[in-house]
Amino acid sequence: MLDNNNSSHKQPAYFEWWYYHFACANGTAINMVVHETDIFGLNQAPYLSVSICQPNKPPAYLKRSLENKAFSQQQSLFQLQPNLIQETATQILFDIPFPDRNRFCGEINKLAAPISIKDGVLYQDKVTGATSHWLLQVPHSTFSAMLELDGSVHPINGTAYQDHQWGTICLQSFVSDWVWGHFSDEKTAVTFFQILTQNGRCIERVAIVMDEGQFIATKLDTSYLSLLMQQPHPEQFENKVNVAFLNQQIELSFDVLPTKQMRTRLNEVHDGKTASYLRWAATASYQTGCEPHTLYGITEYIRIRQNAYGGISSTKQH
Repeated sequence: MLDNNNSSHKQPAYFEWWYYHFACANGTAINMVVHETDIFGLNQAPYLSVSICQPNKPPAYLKRSLENKAFSQQQSLFQLQPNLIQETATQILFDIPFPDRNRFCGEINKLAAPISIKDGVLYQDKVTGATSHWLLQVPHSTFSAMLELDGSVHPINGTAYQDHQWGTICLQSFVSDWVWGHFSDEKTAVTFFQILTQNGRCIERVAIVMDEGQFIATKLDTSYLSLLMQQPHPEQFENKVNVAFLNQQIELSFDVLPTKQMRTRLNEVHDGKTASYLRWAATASYQTGCEPHTLYGITEYIRIRQNAYGGISSTKQH
């Protein structure tokens, strides 16, 4: 088992980030990312970003530098000093100011213990030993927060999630495509992850938290990733997705809509490869053989290719 899973793993060649997701019943979704390095490559210029999806509004994106800020851990609990993020055994407090008087602050109250699947190892290169780790530090929680954006103050509450990914191999070295999603309400949380590597290997992870306890698996049934792989312009993808777990005893279905895009990075060139990243807010129907109920969350897609797809020549970011 890994020690200090939620601490900084800074070393000469590494990548590392902490993802926080916030979803509300009114359709608002917020993603906060603490980057020691950028998602593509090993660019060591720490920053924090927040992408925001609100009903009937264009997506918003906030970013601030974290240079000269201290990443630390106390008993495997993440701290970002001075007083930006403070994690305890039961909650996470955050207060993030941005330029132009924007601010995101609040508290996350944990409902479940961390989940580590396959000892947290997501991928390992058999030749070099370089490894990618993924830990669900907070697989299920509730939150209350205040978002100050463009002069308006928005009190929000709902369910939240935090995972932590780090390693000694950058994504463009092994990922071809991936889809990930997390959906929850106050009683249930579902996380899935499917990766196709550049050598054709499929990596799958499932974690479900409910009243009966925690369930983990390394197999899921879905055409989600293959549907997106076939799209010349995945940012225009519009379809209903079905994901089934535990021998199809549990099913999750949700719409992926261009109008719900929270973050779009297309055709960024890194190490001679073209990398694209898309994130959507979504509402899911969750069914276990009884009446379905509604979960709220976020899903994402990453594509890495030797050449750009679809002839798009410029990078689009928002």
